[in-house]
Amino acid sequence: MMTDMIIGLMAAFTGVGISIYVHFFGLRTLAWWVQHRQPPVRKPLLLVMFVAFSLHVVEVLIFSFIFALCELGGFGELQGAVYGGTGWFIDHFYFSIASYTTLGLGDIVPHGAIRMIAGVEALVGLVLVAWSASFTYLMMERLWADRMPVMTETEVERERDGE
Repeated sequence: MMTDMIIGLMAAFTGVGISIYVHFFGLRTLAWWVQHRQPPVRKPLLLVMFVAFSLHVVEVLIFSFIFALCELGGFGELQGAVYGGTGWFIDHFYFSIASYTTLGLGDIVPHGAIRMIAGVEALVGLVLVAWSASFTYLMMERLWADRMPVMTETEVERERDGE
């Protein structure tokens, strides 16, 4: 039992490392591409949103594969409202989405070492979603800086005083 949990933690942190690597290099490449591409990207923020969403889907798939491999190895299983049979991987993908987004619906319940992976996936999902939100904000600030009206000190004081 203890060995299963250690294997679960090792699998979970493998997923964390791969996910952080994918996220970092995905956002880094995206930032460079948006800023240096010639001709410039026409709708850069739409590209940022699409790539960020795609990175999260890839990261959910990474954990889905880890869940499936652990189940195949006999280190745990998903129980509850599962399809099984031909829809077997869909169950892992669905459960991974619920874990990654910290939604945790409860219709599918992990048993064995998979519980450890699900808990760690929720933490990494929370961090990576926050990272994407921060990245998106910084890109918006940079891309829209020339379109934002700049107020002088006098205008700020007038607005503050209610004039």
